[in-house]
Amino acid sequence: MTLTELRYLVALARERHFGHAAQACNVSQPTLSAAIKKLEEQLGMPLFERRPREVVVTPQAEPIVAQAQRVLEQADLLSQMATSQRDQ
Repeated sequence: MTLTELRYLVALARERHFGHAAQACNVSQPTLSAAIKKLEEQLGMPLFERRPREVVVTPQAEPIVAQAQRVLEQADLLSQMATSQRDQ
């Protein structure tokens, strides 16, 4: 599992649409779909319910999405800290 995959996961949970999430992440829809499928396989569970016009986070995936968001926030903080130290 990579930070990129976590970004895709959070974007899809927020956008509730593969195409919109892909656009938000500046990737193609097949790239985002493949990454989500890979993540679901790694975790051994569906993360989203695919509906005709939207996708919805499954109840068991809600805490995973929340944790992914926290991981991304912490990764951004690390990057900011490194930049601050480098600039001193």
